[in-house]
Amino acid sequence: MRISNEQFDLILADHWRQRVERSLRKAVPEYASASQQLRDDFLTLALDDARDAGFVTEQGVAGYVLGAWYLEPGFEARSPLLAALFKSGIPEFRRLHAMNAWVGATIAAPHDPAGADDALRKAFDMTHAWGRGAAGRA
Repeated sequence: MRISNEQFDLILADHWRQRVERSLRKAVPEYASASQQLRDDFLTLALDDARDAGFVTEQGVAGYVLGAWYLEPGFEARSPLLAALFKSGIPEFRRLHAMNAWVGATIAAPHDPAGADDALRKAFDMTHAWGRGAAGRA
């Protein structure tokens, strides 16, 4: 039996989706109580957005999806700084750490985008020793 690359990619994508779905159902009561259609639509959009933002690890994808649940998919459009970070080539774990700080600050003070950007900068600066990545800066 042979499995094509396309078939393997579909199997892998379904596996990731199921893992994220299970995690959200366990950790987020509002997600668990949402309709199946809403959950399906949300996951499709959030997983696509996570990939577009450059998140490929389980931790990165899950972090992005959780942020998208609380803020809405495509939340990086709220901050040019966060959007630029996603496109930067900086290692994923640094982007994830900074994104998590931005998401937390945005949830805590939704009407203070400058404060969220400051939280992102501080978190990013704290990870300087973690590496420069493909961008060659930081």
